[in-house]
Amino acid sequence: MLQTRGFIIISSLLLLLSGVTWLRARAYEDERSLWRDTALKSPGKARTHNNLGDALKKAGELEEARLHLERALELQPNYADALNNLATVYCNIGRQDETFVLLQKALSLNSGHIQARYNLALQYYQKELFEDAIQEYKTIIRINPNSKEAAFAGQMLTMIQKQQMQP
Repeated sequence: MLQTRGFIIISSLLLLLSGVTWLRARAYEDERSLWRDTALKSPGKARTHNNLGDALKKAGELEEARLHLERALELQPNYADALNNLATVYCNIGRQDETFVLLQKALSLNSGHIQARYNLALQYYQKELFEDAIQEYKTIIRINPNSKEAAFAGQMLTMIQKQQMQP
């Protein structure tokens, strides 16, 4: 009788813990669900909104990403990562003028922010401001020569040089 009662208690406990585990696993289904869950539990943290916005941006959910990134900046106006992420969202929704402002602010806060510098260089390139783009690409290579951005910067420098050599 005592063994049966113990078995029932242990089985019930295992079933309960399995259910809780299953519910928590759903929150970690992908990056977006993880950060959504975290934002629900910590709505006042800029990092949480930045990370959720970045995950949404990667998934192509630009409007919702914009809202979370703007919220991150309301909570922490000088957050270089959020400025960079919001700039890329703005660029993708056609707000290029604001893109420049955000990237320049991110770099004024953190001149070594490689992603912001790379995104600014791309903006210069797209606007055919080649000398400005060249300076940014060279800075990326100087600051962090082993980064993936430096590898792309090197390729972009080669491409710009070839374009400038053509009549």
